Amino acid sequence: METSTPSWLWLTHWGARLVLLILVGLSLVSVGVILNRRTLLKAQGNSTPLHPAQEAIRAQNWAELKKIAESLAPSSVLQGYLLLLATRLTGAGTVTIDRSTRSYLTDKRSQLERHLTLLATVGSNAPFIGLFGTVLGIIQAFGELSSQQGGTGSVMAAISEALIATAVGLLVAIPAVIAFNSFQKRVRDILTPCEILRDEFVASLESRSGR
Repeated sequence: METSTPSWLWLTHWGARLVLLILVGLSLVSVGVILNRRTLLKAQGNSTPLHPAQEAIRAQNWAELKKIAESLAPSSVLQGYLLLLATRLTGAGTVTIDRSTRSYLTDKRSQLERHLTLLATVGSNAPFIGLFGTVLGIIQAFGELSSQQGGTGSVMAAISEALIATAVGLLVAIPAVIAFNSFQKRVRDILTPCEILRDEFVASLESRSGR
């Protein structure tokens, strides 16, 4: 005679499916963040040689520096940074330059890195969520085995279904990790030239004032 299905077995059954729904939701959110960040970072334009801007700064040719800035992508961080140097900081001291440029770069970094922590969180935790769903599925499979007089084939099928949760967790995590690392590198590539030009700017002003 078949035994009745325990209530906890019903909970593991729907718990495993809830885990899959959570993973699907995380995947959709990750895709949305990836597309949003990709569009924003792409708008920064391609990498620009620093040599012309460095020469203009060393010569303290602010008009030329402004022309170089205007030739860049209109929404790029580097363009705004060069315009800041060319128009607002040409007569300022090194302390004012340091504070202004750091404030500018901090604000831009927060804009460029927005939501990237979500990708890192999904990438590091999605496999564990999938593993939890697999554990629930295996518990359900062995629970079904103990509540009936056979049917090992159905139990094996349930275990196979449970392993899908782990696979889905990995499929959600891997793109999120790849995108996070790629976007972090892109942010560094955007901000590093600004930091180099800040040092050039300060050095140029100090060398002129020391003469």
